[in-house]
This record gives sequence, structure tokens and C-alpha cells, in this order.
Amino acid sequence: MTKRRPARFPLVLLGMGNVHRNLLRILDRKAGLLAERHGVALPVVACADRSGFVLGPEGAGSRLGRPAIHAAKDGGTPLREIPGSAPLSLAEALDLAGPSGILLDAASMDLETGGIGLRAARAALARGQSVVFANKSAVALAFAELEETAAATGAGLGWSATVCGGLPVVNVGRGELVAARFRRVRGVFNSTSNLVLERMAAGRTLDEAIREAQERGIAETDPTNDLNGTDTAAKLAIIARTILGAPVTFADVERRGIEAAPTPGRDEAVRLFGEAVPGPDGGFRLRVAPHAVPKASFFGSMGALDMAVEWETDIFGVQRLAATEGDAIPTAAAVLRDAVHIALGRPAAPPRRAPARRKSA
Repeated sequence: MTKRRPARFPLVLLGMGNVHRNLLRILDRKAGLLAERHGVALPVVACADRSGFVLGPEGAGSRLGRPAIHAAKDGGTPLREIPGSAPLSLAEALDLAGPSGILLDAASMDLETGGIGLRAARAALARGQSVVFANKSAVALAFAELEETAAATGAGLGWSATVCGGLPVVNVGRGELVAARFRRVRGVFNSTSNLVLERMAAGRTLDEAIREAQERGIAETDPTNDLNGTDTAAKLAIIARTILGAPVTFADVERRGIEAAPTPGRDEAVRLFGEAVPGPDGGFRLRVAPHAVPKASFFGSMGALDMAVEWETDIFGVQRLAATEGDAIPTAAAVLRDAVHIALGRPAAPPRRAPARRKSA
């Protein structure tokens, strides 16, 4: 019996930090399983860092292998300075991927303009090419526009990796809680701030705690956005916009970081919370701030490497999700999850559409 060849969905990787470097390793290990179980192949035909786009390891005629990419990026060398790399423009990278191509955005966060991630997403979606986000910027700033463009061109859109890494907050909240109305959401969405608060409570210095988070690959070189609540606020805005259906953006979130952390009591722990609570106009008030909670509570009993969410709905009651993620691998796995769902035609976060009206007889 002839074995069917897997369907190809060429990937364009934007950003070559911890997430996409781990994704490359996962693809190396899981290529056979992806072909056998899901019938898909995900060749990397182009990739980009701050130096620009280059021909990827599976691009036609490429002389840039994955080991060279890992060695260069681990040593801080830009992609375009790797011997044998072939520079590309964004348009050329998307051309290489073709109609079934998927742009994966794990570029650095830019919550002022959306940066290269938003520009590249607009270009891909306008062509009908699908986009998967690990970078929160575009989703936090322009989700309505992106969703509208994707619907118009038939492109897929995935963003589950933008909230709590591998924890399927977006997938469950948007896809599984059918007909539910959300009353409130509360969560610890940033693993770096949680680790730092836990380590400092145990007597470590701020610098020591940050260094550990960076060595684990869960904190950026500059962890300011993690510690001042910016990252949590972006994730809360994404939850509010894409799960709760609230017409909000990042600018609507009240924010305080760990600098405002209270002194906990003996049986308390401090967490940096993102919360969506009922507002005075019937909508939601969005706020990020550190609070002390009992150690015996759900959030108080979390580990240093945990992220968690708790939500209350009208028909599903109170639900809690939690995960332990000590590195960037689960976030990379979430990117892969979204890409495979798109390839199979079943996006993990289905679009919200009004039901079609039945024609009268």
C-alpha cells in the first residue's frame, strides 16, 4: 500500500529567540510523528531576526542548516552574518512559503506600534496566508482588524501561545465554553514575575531571581515588561478581547508592577494578578496589580514556575487551569499546536460569528 505524502505547510519564522529556537528542535524531533499522526509537514523556508529575513534551512537552494542557526544564535550572531545565509525581503519570504504558508511571529514585543510583527501579519493575511502569534503585540493592539482580514481572505489565525505559553487558556475559553457568559477572570499570567516574587520571598535578591529566570529562558534580556506588569496587561487585554468579547485594547488596562508588592503575612504569598472584573457600565474593568493571598488558596499554593487562570461563568461555574513551565519549550509547543490546527482546518480558537438566519418557509 502506497504511503500518502504529508501535506506541506511551509513556515516563515519571525524572531529567533528562545521560542523559535525551541520550535526548531521540536520540529527535528517530531517531524515523523507529525507526518504519521496528522499528515502534515512543516518545512522552515525562511526565518528572520533583527538583521532581517534569510532563506531558511528547508528553502530551495538553502545552504543554511539548523545546526548553524542554533550555533550562531546561541552565540549572539545575527542570521545575515552566518556564512552561506541568503538575505530575503519580507515579500520574498512570503512568496517562498506560498498559498499554504504560515507566518509564525515570535518577534520582540512592541506595544506602541506593533512593530515588525504587526506589519508582517498584515502582509501575510492580505495574501490569504495564515499567521500564528507568540508575540503579543499585534493581538493586543489590533486583533479586530486582523480577525476581519483573516475572515475576508480565508487565512487562519492562531494566538494561543500569547497567553500562558502551553496552557490552553485561549483554546478552552474561546472554543470550549459554549454559550457561556463570563462574570470575571483572574490569573497569574507571567512566569518571570512569579518566579522573582517567590525567590525574593525566600531571601534571594532581585538580581539573582532575574538571572535565574533568564537562564531558564523565560525572561528577556531586559525583564522590565515582565516586572512592571506590561506583559501581564497585554495578556489580560488579549483574554478580554478574544475570550470575553470586550472591545478593549492594551491601553484600557490599569497597571501596577511588582514594585507595588505588599509585604505578605506569615501565611501569605504575593502574586502579580491580571483581573477582569465587572465594570460600572456593564462591561469589564481590567487591572494588573500585586496582591497577597493565603498560601492555602489556589493561587497561594502555586509554585514559582507556575501560571494559572481562574474564571467564573454563568453555566460552567468556576474553573481553574494551571501549568508548570520552567522554560520556553511549552510556548514553542503552543506555536506548533496552532500551526497544526490551522493546517488541519480546525483552528484551536474558532472565529466568533453570528449564526446564520434560517430562511422562512
